[in-house]
Amino acid sequence: MNWNQIDIWIVVGYLLLMLVIAFWHRKFASSSMDNFFLGGRQIPGWMNGISYTSALVSPDAATGYGGLAVATGGFICWWYLSRFGFALFLGGVLFAFFWRRLNLFTTLEFYDLRFAPRAAAAMRLWIAIRTSLIAMPAWTGITLLAAYKIMGPAFNLSKIETLALVVPISLLFVFSSGYKGVVVSNLIQMVIFLIGTTTLLILTVSHFGGPAEMVETITNQFGADSAEILGITPPVDHSVFPLAAAMGWLVGQSIGYGGDAAPMGGAMEGQRILSTRSPSEALTMYVVTALSMFILLLLVTLPCISAAVLWPELRQTGADRELVYGRLMKMLLPVGGMGLMVAAMLAATMSTVGDNLNFGSQVLVSDIYRRWVVRSAKEGHYMHAGKVGMVIILALSVAVVFNVLVITDVAIFMLSLSAAELPANWAQWWWWRFNGPARIAASFGGAAIFCIVVLGPRFLGYLGISWADVLLIPWYWQTLLVMGLNTILWVTVALATKPDPEHLLRSFYIKARPLGWWTPFKGLGQSSDVYPIKPLIRGVVIAFAGAASVSLFILGLTELWFARYLAGASKVFLGVIVFNIFWIQAKKYLIFLNKRSAGNIQTELVRKGARTQVLKKSEQ
Repeated sequence: MNWNQIDIWIVVGYLLLMLVIAFWHRKFASSSMDNFFLGGRQIPGWMNGISYTSALVSPDAATGYGGLAVATGGFICWWYLSRFGFALFLGGVLFAFFWRRLNLFTTLEFYDLRFAPRAAAAMRLWIAIRTSLIAMPAWTGITLLAAYKIMGPAFNLSKIETLALVVPISLLFVFSSGYKGVVVSNLIQMVIFLIGTTTLLILTVSHFGGPAEMVETITNQFGADSAEILGITPPVDHSVFPLAAAMGWLVGQSIGYGGDAAPMGGAMEGQRILSTRSPSEALTMYVVTALSMFILLLLVTLPCISAAVLWPELRQTGADRELVYGRLMKMLLPVGGMGLMVAAMLAATMSTVGDNLNFGSQVLVSDIYRRWVVRSAKEGHYMHAGKVGMVIILALSVAVVFNVLVITDVAIFMLSLSAAELPANWAQWWWWRFNGPARIAASFGGAAIFCIVVLGPRFLGYLGISWADVLLIPWYWQTLLVMGLNTILWVTVALATKPDPEHLLRSFYIKARPLGWWTPFKGLGQSSDVYPIKPLIRGVVIAFAGAASVSLFILGLTELWFARYLAGASKVFLGVIVFNIFWIQAKKYLIFLNKRSAGNIQTELVRKGARTQVLKKSEQ
């Protein structure tokens, strides 16, 4: 490691820059709740996309994905392509327009619009607790743990020393700057992260003498196993990430995505949507997120694939592979480079911590404190309460740091639990018959089924019951099994109970104008409602085109890393063509949704006018 005075000044300069940004936005953030938590709802879509990427790509990406890359090889890209690729485009094409059009303060207010009061109150309280006091501490905790797993190997820092370096400045920043300051800093932080990760990627390939020489070294070192390392498709049989896992991940994380903009398995997506300037820019947010996130993840994982040559023992079962990125930094970075990478990792850590604290406290204040504890106070009171909420969430996050060892274990657990109710998130938008009891059954029943299927066998094994091992199945099959059983549960409950009140459903339909099966209310809109499946199929096809374009792009860049230049360039070129087709069709789809909503408004105005005339005649 070449840790020099110039490195120290780079890090100090970065921290001072963050403090300047924080205090620059302090006055704007402190003026209102909308400014503090939503940036005045004037954030450009592309900037929100970069900001969302910063929340998703933090040091846990360098550690978690980097460690997985050592164990898998070139097909590591399918870990994040199957999880995010189709899902993000589904959310952007099918739901971003509708979420932004509702113009809520938090997306949890949706439940008050969609369900009867008791069910809505129960769901809003439960999801607020789950989001602010479980999901945000968990994701923040593994981000801080990831920072330690990088700082530890690079500087021999302990967990406490790492937290002392990261936590105070992160907390001070988000206290002062609010959401707008967080987004602006995210842009700077992602630029630093991009420069830092690109630098280490270039140094890694230079260490081997070039891509072709690197491939030759991998082939000579690993022999027959090198075909797996250099491959870009998950093998049918693999101990960490087989093809079935990729397919299970794809289905388990895509079906239902977008119907809930505050999922337990995701970051603060709803905040990004609601703070954009328009519904069309909400779609832009999703697209920019997908492109920027996949590129950054590729920059992080490609050097770690090659690092298997340097530390082949990390491919062994039980090795702590998540230390690999820190080792690469320590080994390859020159004077100045270490400071740049530390600033990059601090930037990524601070952006994620700041995002999580801001979003978690927004939900904690608006959906718990303001609704259930103090209902009528001045905005200043709630903003102070939000800052107290940040401290609470941060304290819970620190507890996670000292009680978790493997980051990917937490990620898989959180995402599998979240997947249990994902199909219900589509149903609450697309099916009028989906009622309050079904919503409650999907949320609480999903958690119960998850505990039975996933935790039950482990508990039986802990008790020493010999046949418990038979019930243990891979995590990806567990995810699909829990999703299937929970879907059967909430569909049964929906059909066995009464629909929600007609006036409530009518009001929601007029305000949200959802797609799907709303047959009893089709007279409120245009004739296109007679064929509810066509707009949905069209949206899914457009989303698939978007997912295919970025997948081709990422696979092409992976091929180029392995010196397969013709195959790589062909995939990149095809990806660009498919993306242009996607973007043209996505814009047309937004025009269709706008016209459809405008038609609904006109129809309702005509109805109101007709009713007014009838009332006047009756009075005469």
